[in-house]
Amino acid sequence: MTIELLILVAGAGLIVDTSTARVVVAYVIIVGLVAVLAAPATLSASLTLAFFAATCVLKLVAAPIALWEFARRNAAARSLRPAIGLPVRLIVVLAVVFAAQLVPRVPGLGSISHAALAAYVVLCGLAVLVVHRNLLAQVIGLLVLSSGVTLAGVVSAPQLPEAVELGAAFDVLVVTFIGLALVRAMITENPLLDIESLRRLRG
Repeated sequence: MTIELLILVAGAGLIVDTSTARVVVAYVIIVGLVAVLAAPATLSASLTLAFFAATCVLKLVAAPIALWEFARRNAAARSLRPAIGLPVRLIVVLAVVFAAQLVPRVPGLGSISHAALAAYVVLCGLAVLVVHRNLLAQVIGLLVLSSGVTLAGVVSAPQLPEAVELGAAFDVLVVTFIGLALVRAMITENPLLDIESLRRLRG
């Protein structure tokens, strides 16, 4: 299987699956393959390589461990509680694939390598934010979105990978650890970790 096909399957799993553990595995696959695609652009300078290595450690080690541990300790976090049924989630996957294939046809983007793939990862992250109600899904969706933005930055501006990797590392720190701390603080009053509770609080 090619990298593109693996990312396609893993991205579909992010949207369709409801198990937090399996979705985290899909996230790790996507981030790892994005790192493989982005790695050549980060080898030109030691600073670039340092940011890239730090980001990979955060995304591929720290974030999954934090998510798995949180799900292990909190039974309510083990399901992402989708807001829509399986048939609609499958339609969302098809829509994301179709939209990503249109990106290279946009003037100025056709010559950028992996433009459709970067768009697919970004759209998968956004879809996870919309499809699932569990607050952990919001954390996972933002992490996937960050990886897509990182890939888009590397392929569209390879001369500035340091800024892209620094921003991605900051996103991972904020989303994973601050996000999980907020979820942990809320779990006693919102045992289902349902974002509908947040919407009601917002008014």
